[in-house]
Amino acid sequence: MQRKRVKPESTQAASVQYQNPFAQIVSLAGACQNLQVVGRGGAKTTDIQAERLLDVIYDMPGAPVVWVADTFTNLNANILPSVLEGLERKGLREGVHYVIEKEPPTFTEAEKADLPDWLRPHFWKPFNKLVSYKRTIIFYTGTNIRFGSLDRPATLAGASYVFCFGDEVKYFREDKISNLLKAVRGYRQEYGHSVFYRGFSFTTDMPDTTHIGEYDWILKYAHNMDIPAIVLVLKAGLVYNECLHEAVAAKDKWLKTHSNEDLNIYRGKCRVAEQWKARWTELRMRKEARTFFMLASSYINVDILTEQWFGDAIAGKLPDLNTAILSMRPSLESGDRFYTSLSERHFYYDGTDEDAYDGFGLLDKEDCRVLKYVDLDKPLIAGVDFGNMCSMSIAQNDIEKGRACLRVVKFLYTLAPEYVPDLGEKFRTFFAPVRRKTLMLYYDRAGNAYKSVGEDQVGKFKKAVEYDESGRRTGWTVQLMSINQGNIGQPEEYSFMQEIMSERNPRLPVIRIDAYAAKHLKLSLEKARTVVKNGVVFKDKRSEKLPVEQLPTESTNPSDSFKYLVMTKQLRGLASGKTMLPSSATDPRAVGKNKD
Repeated sequence: MQRKRVKPESTQAASVQYQNPFAQIVSLAGACQNLQVVGRGGAKTTDIQAERLLDVIYDMPGAPVVWVADTFTNLNANILPSVLEGLERKGLREGVHYVIEKEPPTFTEAEKADLPDWLRPHFWKPFNKLVSYKRTIIFYTGTNIRFGSLDRPATLAGASYVFCFGDEVKYFREDKISNLLKAVRGYRQEYGHSVFYRGFSFTTDMPDTTHIGEYDWILKYAHNMDIPAIVLVLKAGLVYNECLHEAVAAKDKWLKTHSNEDLNIYRGKCRVAEQWKARWTELRMRKEARTFFMLASSYINVDILTEQWFGDAIAGKLPDLNTAILSMRPSLESGDRFYTSLSERHFYYDGTDEDAYDGFGLLDKEDCRVLKYVDLDKPLIAGVDFGNMCSMSIAQNDIEKGRACLRVVKFLYTLAPEYVPDLGEKFRTFFAPVRRKTLMLYYDRAGNAYKSVGEDQVGKFKKAVEYDESGRRTGWTVQLMSINQGNIGQPEEYSFMQEIMSERNPRLPVIRIDAYAAKHLKLSLEKARTVVKNGVVFKDKRSEKLPVEQLPTESTNPSDSFKYLVMTKQLRGLASGKTMLPSSATDPRAVGKNKD
């Protein structure tokens, strides 16, 4: 006999929400250790992680939970907005179901008398003692999430948690996340009954370990999954889901008839559903079903992304199509990199001033005071690249072990429809505490050439830094360092970057880049690939044709701003003792153009 199912378009007894088929499987597995490698656009945070969060807040009311990101900047700019969007989609509202960085409301026992037994002792009351609400979201079930980042371990120190969330975990170093998971402990008497106790939920797209700073430790968990045990859980979950359908269909009928017979049928269906829920939960509690790992392409979300989205991606022959969208293991070798001498020594991970950082809240916009190596009394140096994505690499001159050092302390960018004035405003805001307000700006020759046709991008940026929106002086002075400078071709860039990054030439400074504050620059340098034409090496620029929202993490745009920062007339002169490739006139992309 076919079971009755809910009619989504007409039910009054259930809330109808969309989940792609893959996310439904993850929900049915309901595992303690949940790990998914999913292609771009697969709704990893807004659907998969948000649904796991709902499981945790209802299954472990009052429990302390941690949500970790690779950097605080990424947490604020990308992860947290996606989490809040996911909660909104699931029907949870700020101020009604949760509060952010605020003391939760209090209620008397009399006011809580009508609440369900499971909720009453935890209603807006965390089980753990909170000494601060900073970077914390508290739900009406008492479950509280502390947000932190691996670049600032002090944000997570000194606390115990019962569950851990992490997104974009391909950027997590294995030793750092392992140390954090040691803090997922305690409160066993209160929460040891839950499937999710001492668990975690990690998602990412496919790691590419040929990129410095990407790690594939998540793939190891595929071997930890007991497939027969998970299949048994899924089968029980499917039966439980069918029972829920029957119960909701029976309630819909009773709401129409209000007859005692239909009420008894509905109650009977609920009892059967509870029995299957208990069986499903019991199977999930088994050690063999503890880990659930799955790998999927972006196609799991085709109903939302549409087939045209995939057609455009394939037709565009995007360089990361196989890894980022199809979730295939990468096959590129290190020798394909454009910046062949780039290595871990060029990045530093201790650039955060923890004392200054502690003064900022979860929703606050931080400024340059959080950067340990920024000297507020020294001028700033920047390279900027204009276009659909405006990129800005910002540095200061420094000394490292007696040798000159160019230290890249921050990367800023804008995406269309934002443009040059918005980039200037972002710079002014972030570096407002600087006392010596001098910016030495390097850019490509197109910034000079456009002036003659009335499209002076460099002039617009200079004005946006030196004057605010009301036309008042800001105190900043922008020195244009690339006037009358010629074009820098990609073959010359390839040769020069090998020379300066090798650190063999004592006349050239060493390069040091903040791996967290300049994360997008780091990704761009690592992902840039070569194209060889007639024996000459060029940079593969196809990634710059990606959809605009993908440019910061996937394109070569940020690396161009770095090129203008580093390849100054002075440094190119210092390197002139080495063999250089011919002028950029040999670059076929530069012929007849103002920009390479």
